[in-house]
Amino acid sequence: MKKEISVTFPTDELGLTGRGCPNCKGYFKVKFGTGMPTSECICPYCGEKADHDQFFTEAQIEYAKSVAVREVLRPELKKLERSFKELERSTRGGIIQFKVRTSRFNFPLKYYQEMELETHVTCDHCGLEFAIYGVFANCPDCAHLNALVVFNKSIEVAKKRLKLIDSINQKDKSLREAILEDSLSGGISSFDAFGKALRLNYPDKLPKRPRNLFQNIIVLSEGLHKLCGVSLPSLIGKNEYEFLLKYFQVRHIYEHNMGVVDDDFVRKIPTLKHLKGKKYPLERDEIEKFLDELKNAGDKLMKFLDGK
Repeated sequence: MKKEISVTFPTDELGLTGRGCPNCKGYFKVKFGTGMPTSECICPYCGEKADHDQFFTEAQIEYAKSVAVREVLRPELKKLERSFKELERSTRGGIIQFKVRTSRFNFPLKYYQEMELETHVTCDHCGLEFAIYGVFANCPDCAHLNALVVFNKSIEVAKKRLKLIDSINQKDKSLREAILEDSLSGGISSFDAFGKALRLNYPDKLPKRPRNLFQNIIVLSEGLHKLCGVSLPSLIGKNEYEFLLKYFQVRHIYEHNMGVVDDDFVRKIPTLKHLKGKKYPLERDEIEKFLDELKNAGDKLMKFLDGK
């Protein structure tokens, strides 16, 4: 006779449940009740697709087994104990008497805790809340790439760095400049990481070389035009492109020339040749505008690659 047992798995403090890929063994978490109404799951790392009951983790399986053992064996042992006690009572006072001594059997549950993961994401395509190792991955419900969501979050973090300026002494120019430079560098580093994720998912639309493609928007624009017939200026706007180009070059001289405008900078931004030999002055309002324009460029690029 079969007996069905319902097992409810514990969640973490955010309500997420662990999942284990049957193919690559990768671990991730999802929040049931968000996302699409589907019984299928997609591994955010390798793309394996199967029913959710194929994505139980080893800890969940051991927990379920311990629940099953407790639910099945404990009542059966109690029945057996009652039978022996009845036999003891029925032979009491007779020539042959049975004495029964029973021991308590414990069936401990194999509790577990879901592991901590590095990145929590809400899919902007289907609304699923999930968590992964690393940063970029595909949604376990709709397989949509989460790159834009993570990129936008990182840009917001860079903008929050700028607010630190409000808490420092206005006379401390070196610290103020360090915060501005850090926010600028953080934005471009995020764009570069965003680009690496896009290149993996759209290899036919983005060139394989150079490795730092998304740190050089001139080469990025040329590559897009060659493969897709669309340049960055036509995609995001000529003025917006030129503004981004200027600050990509500003970041370059701060990384490699202590912020001093050189011949290479002037060759790419000839309108600023009067600054040659001088340190480019970083301004908070312009850095904030740069981060907003970078976020806008990422959004338009993602929509273009998605064919929207």
